[in-house]
Amino acid sequence: MRNDPIGVFDSGVGGLNVLAECVRLMPNEKFIYLADTANMPYGSKPPSDIKRAACACANALFAMNCKALVVACNTATVTAIDDIRALYGTRVVVGLEPSVKPCFRELGKNGYAVALVTQATYASDKLARLLETCDGRIIPIARPELAKLIEDNIGDISKVGRHVFDILEPYRDAESVVLGCSHYTYIKDIINEFYDGDVKIYDGATGAAERLKYCLALSDIQTENAAGGGVRFYKTVGDGIVAD
Repeated sequence: MRNDPIGVFDSGVGGLNVLAECVRLMPNEKFIYLADTANMPYGSKPPSDIKRAACACANALFAMNCKALVVACNTATVTAIDDIRALYGTRVVVGLEPSVKPCFRELGKNGYAVALVTQATYASDKLARLLETCDGRIIPIARPELAKLIEDNIGDISKVGRHVFDILEPYRDAESVVLGCSHYTYIKDIINEFYDGDVKIYDGATGAAERLKYCLALSDIQTENAAGGGVRFYKTVGDGIVAD
């Protein structure tokens, strides 16, 4: 099992940012990345559909002999990770959560932050529990359309700039922005531009990668291959999976 790959999935390109952090921290591990493009976007779907899609991705990756799984999607994590762990109770399964706690710890005395999230994450009990500890100083903003806009314009992300500016305009005096969707990492530069560089931006990619590394060590399943890892890419098409 030590030299088996690690599975990473998201509804599209968003999880590539999480994958990059995993590769950076664990360069000798092998990875399989699955983009569930057939079901993209997750964030505007009902919980039952998200759970079905996420569990199908987990099933597919474990069927490829993955030794661990990274749910590289905030929406899938808050909605379906408990179901995945119930199905694979002996496996390492790591999720992606909005970096609400570190953001709140680092807020200035009178500052506040906004958390950009999908509709499904906004409605989740897990996000509500995270925000309960923040004294109302982190404001969640649900944008059902944003992940799909980013996915569709990934070749020229500047095309979504005006839309992002309009979302943030009511919060021009925010001190920080929490990215509560893996796709939103692609708009970091746009957010930075809106705030003239005077903003702290938080995402959960590094935290998820660090958690994965810790869990692999705890389970004693780190790779024994010191020659370097690699990544294989797949995507869903209709009811099937193809190499990408």
